[in-house]
Amino acid sequence: MNRQSYTLKNSRRHFLRATGINLALPTFVSLAQRCRAFNNSSSPKRFVCIASNYGMYPQGFFPSTTGKDYEMPPLLRPLEAHRQKLSIFSNLDHPGVGGGHGCSATFLNGVESKKAKKDPQSLHSLDEFLGETIGRSTRFSNIRLGSGGFSWSRAGIRMPTESNPVDVYSKLFSDDTPKAKQQIRQFLKDDGSILDVVQQDAKQLNQGLAKEDQAKLDQYLTAIREVERKLSRRNEWLDIPKPTVSSSVIRGDDQSEGIIDLTYPYNTSVMYDLMVLALQTNSSNVISFGHPGGNRLFPFDGITLGYHSLTHHGQRPEIIKQLNIIESFYIEQLARFLTSLQETLDSEDRSLLDSTIVLFGSGMGNASTHSSRNLPIILAGGGLNHGSHHRFPRTGFDGRPLADLFVTILQSLGVQKERFASSTGNLNDLLS
Repeated sequence: MNRQSYTLKNSRRHFLRATGINLALPTFVSLAQRCRAFNNSSSPKRFVCIASNYGMYPQGFFPSTTGKDYEMPPLLRPLEAHRQKLSIFSNLDHPGVGGGHGCSATFLNGVESKKAKKDPQSLHSLDEFLGETIGRSTRFSNIRLGSGGFSWSRAGIRMPTESNPVDVYSKLFSDDTPKAKQQIRQFLKDDGSILDVVQQDAKQLNQGLAKEDQAKLDQYLTAIREVERKLSRRNEWLDIPKPTVSSSVIRGDDQSEGIIDLTYPYNTSVMYDLMVLALQTNSSNVISFGHPGGNRLFPFDGITLGYHSLTHHGQRPEIIKQLNIIESFYIEQLARFLTSLQETLDSEDRSLLDSTIVLFGSGMGNASTHSSRNLPIILAGGGLNHGSHHRFPRTGFDGRPLADLFVTILQSLGVQKERFASSTGNLNDLLS
């Protein structure tokens, strides 16, 4: 029996066990295709999402023509070297999501928190879901860096992020002392005991609750189960040594020591370097990195106004020129990151760019009008069929659901999922 047949039969066997049926299933063609895709050693194994809180200036971001012969727009010209390994999309958005700054938080789920009060689990974001699937075999199921706001747990809780490069390096590569490990082990034991008591009380309480309150309790228990999984994971990895890497990424070497700036925005390149190391050492297969919003004054020549003020440019050329300086910096850093992935081999001697799907975008389309339509989306890497600009038609107010691209990402990563968030299909025909 070859490996493919074994995998397919096991998939059917697991299906039978889950449904309590003890019959032989026929061979389903679609199931066989999925199993082949999942076991294909050339398929991508990692996912990175990079989010710009205020989107990107539309006229500088979107190409004027479609297909493979599109002219790279001025803002994206630093990406020209990676043209054949990336795709640009126009008219992707989240149907039903309104405008305002809140739409930035919907990037990876397509749901506004104010509309999810009765169903908080609908806020579960793509990165968190992937952490539960492809991220189960690594020390960190997923890593959230930079500015928070777009990662949501299964229980509908907005997840925190790490923005200090030194803390990120320590978390990834610095082992705890024996004394610290013993303290952590005791904390994990105590926390586990508390959760046991809470669950027992919740089960007793559930018997006398109305349906609406039972739903709230289920949400609460979902959050508890998430904590349990995290406690279990941390306990499992506690005595496994972390990878050993050079600290020059945060401290500099003989040539650059003392000139590394660990404050935003110059720490952006450092965070990207840490992401490459995390992927290369298999510390995590899922990473999200958010560029913050706010009205900070960027320390670049020619910038005289805060970032938020610049996004409300009102089509004034002198303001757009300043905004372009900031957005060009972001794209240059993205291009540098893709180059690093291309030049770095993973554990299977493949380019990290070929084994990693990189999504760049935002839940904000045009920040000047607080619009959530026509989101700026780039997909790179993963060995997918890239090299084109794809523009979708608009039907009334809405374009093509961005979640259709999410489904393609999931399936490319071996996750057997036909729907996610507001998806109506997938974009496999464009990228496979």
